[in-house]
Amino acid sequence: MAVLRIWSDLRCPWAYIATIRLHRMRDHLSAEGVTFDHRAYPLELTEEGALPEQRAKAEMVAAAQLESSAFSAYENPTWPTTFLPAFEAQKWGYAMGQDIGERFDLALRRAFFLHSHNLSMRDELLRVAETEQLSSDQLAVALDDGRFRSPVMDDYREGLDLGIEGSPQVQIPDGATHFNPGVTIRWERGIPLIEADHPSVYEELIQVSAVEW
Repeated sequence: MAVLRIWSDLRCPWAYIATIRLHRMRDHLSAEGVTFDHRAYPLELTEEGALPEQRAKAEMVAAAQLESSAFSAYENPTWPTTFLPAFEAQKWGYAMGQDIGERFDLALRRAFFLHSHNLSMRDELLRVAETEQLSSDQLAVALDDGRFRSPVMDDYREGLDLGIEGSPQVQIPDGATHFNPGVTIRWERGIPLIEADHPSVYEELIQVSAVEW
């Protein structure tokens, strides 16, 4: 079994795109032996801090140009104040098993970017679990007792030790990492502009990861 680690923030649209493309390419290549280990890298804990709503929405609009069917305009009247509870929910999903963890991770990202769920709210996280036919009662207990807060912070500290640049950063089994694979962005007057997009890089990442090291 080859493990591909993805360090990312759940609020990051580029990480959402990376996750979609990794799943798509793994299915395309029938590379069932490659698993995705999503690691928490909350940008709100870095110098970047909490992303202002206007800037975040600008990024979402730009990212939607790459995967238009995965996004919709954010219509929830409330905006997330933190994504740390969502990271705890992500960890809870993985505690249910690898397949459930991968599925629930993607469901959380989709809930925010496509369905306008405010992932800082406990009830919204429970709704995502219910949508995925998982136990919202069990997730509620895990969120309330905080059992996954330490694992989230452990991921973050490990990312800092590894020199993770930001979100997303993909680590293949040999330890090499790739920041925002295939996509190059620059900011100009507060607007993110996409300079390059090479989705084919995901074929290489999956193929390299499938090699037994």
